[in-house]
Amino acid sequence: MTRLAALDLGSNSFHLLVADTVAGGTIKRVVTRKLTLRLAEPVARDGELGRDGRRRAGDAFAELVALARDAGAHLIAAVGTQALRQAGDSVKLRERLFDRHGIEVTVISGLQEGYLSLRGMHAALRVPADAELLGFDLGGGSFEVSYGRAGPLAAAASLPLGAAAVRDRLRHDPPRFLERVDLHADALAQLQPVAREVSGLRGERAAPPRAAATAGTIRDLGRLGLALALGAAPERVRGVVVTRDQLERAYTQVCTLPTGERLSLPGISDSRADLLPAGGTVLLAAMAAFDLEHLELCDWGLREGLLLDALSDGEVVHLDDFQPV
Repeated sequence: MTRLAALDLGSNSFHLLVADTVAGGTIKRVVTRKLTLRLAEPVARDGELGRDGRRRAGDAFAELVALARDAGAHLIAAVGTQALRQAGDSVKLRERLFDRHGIEVTVISGLQEGYLSLRGMHAALRVPADAELLGFDLGGGSFEVSYGRAGPLAAAASLPLGAAAVRDRLRHDPPRFLERVDLHADALAQLQPVAREVSGLRGERAAPPRAAATAGTIRDLGRLGLALALGAAPERVRGVVVTRDQLERAYTQVCTLPTGERLSLPGISDSRADLLPAGGTVLLAAMAAFDLEHLELCDWGLREGLLLDALSDGEVVHLDDFQPV
């Protein structure tokens, strides 16, 4: 058994997963940790992370690498997503991290990010290897839509619709109706091409595909929707089904309250309270584009998919890409 670590340098947060490999090429989570940095915001505003962003990223990276080492991880792989794809000073940050820790950060494409997220959801929800799944991963900088089996994707898109990236399009707190309408219309226009592609693959008369979603903003909205419907937010969300009506009710609730008052709602975390209106607008546009009436919540995604990918054929990541912690 080998203990591996996956470090995701995301646009909203840096995430660490330490997991043991299990017979049959699966994993068992040992330690998880999230540090919220909001790097999508300076990148959207200035086109780069900036000195402060690079400093905060360096401190968070050092903390998470130390945690992985303390947790007994032997090898680590680190990947960067949308903020590092876009930032003009991304190379400067990655060179600094390599000089200080000897760990190379690989910036993956949006489609690779979507593939890894779907791989994680596929495994967590025990979807048969030969069955298709539609997966949504709403990050801080981008929104990944992926469709396929446990292997190569059949259809995918990576769109600049991350919750932190589009948050400033809702200029008021709480957001005004027309602001939300404009963002919804833009998101729907960007999502419709991949929705048509998936519909073409399935056949025009086929029912909508089985759909799942990962990322904290979606899980918060899902927990709130279920709490409003059932009286309590679920502790565990993996495989829990939330309906479009429940999500719309949760979305309406968060959009009628200013950020500070959202914290009193069940299932809402303080690190995402300000992102929920923007994230909810994008999610509901996605459900409309794909004609979905419900989806399954999932707590596995990119990091789990990264480890699972490395343990198999390595579509994106190979075990040789892992470095000593």
